[in-house]
Amino acid sequence: MNKTIKQTFGTLAITGLLWSCGSGDKPAVQEEVKVEVAQEMTEADLAEADAMIKNMPSPIEMAILVKHAGGEYNSGLLNDVKRIDQYVTNGKKTINMGVYSADVGYTSLYKQTQETVFFLNNVRKLSDDIGLSDAFDQSMFERVESNIENRDSLLHILSGAYDLANEYLKDNNRMNTSVLMIAGGWIESMYLAANLGADGDRPQDIISLRLLEQEVVLGKIVTTMKMIDDDPLVTEFAQKLEALSKILVQKEIQIGNGEDATVDQAKMNEVFEMIDQIRAWAVA
Repeated sequence: MNKTIKQTFGTLAITGLLWSCGSGDKPAVQEEVKVEVAQEMTEADLAEADAMIKNMPSPIEMAILVKHAGGEYNSGLLNDVKRIDQYVTNGKKTINMGVYSADVGYTSLYKQTQETVFFLNNVRKLSDDIGLSDAFDQSMFERVESNIENRDSLLHILSGAYDLANEYLKDNNRMNTSVLMIAGGWIESMYLAANLGADGDRPQDIISLRLLEQEVVLGKIVTTMKMIDDDPLVTEFAQKLEALSKILVQKEIQIGNGEDATVDQAKMNEVFEMIDQIRAWAVA
């Protein structure tokens, strides 16, 4: 963002006040009071957003969830590494840095060394393009290359770099970049999980139930996105994810509890289809 979040909320408060006033003039002092209140709220919102982002799983952690849920490796589900050249805006580059980061986690967990290298190269290029070279610097990639066959060390290095990137973005008032990257990684992980059944079909109930558990994380992502009102891409992404959130919490989508829990397959198919649609938009 070119403006700090505090400045953005202040500007939006003025805009909202003017709209509510219609064509009539109001004393300037009312505008000043409104701005002060909005700025105070923004400080709290910023702290809340920061806390939520810190508690959100990285794409690497999400890949672990996918792996533990089951399913065989399927390279056809991953975002084509050649597609990187079609991402020309910073927003789409940021979303797909999250997507490719999730793909790195996925390939790493399944010990697909060569594919991991391909996706890492895309993460490196996109990190340079969107100004995250400090987090994903040369030394980090050298450590990755030295540990490419050591899955646990590799995942630890990547998760650390991802956390450092989010901290850098927060400190530089780039919360929109941070949340786009997180959301991109999240939707890619959900897409992988939604298509991990046999022969690329939909998954069994055990994975479906894990997907439903992600409603809490999704709610935090959407809430954080809604705090950023000066980025149309964030707003568009938030609207899509909010629609997904609503069908994740449909009544009786989960049947029973504990080890005997199952899902209503028709309702779950709605979730799968919307995940597919959002992911297709994200990587387009």
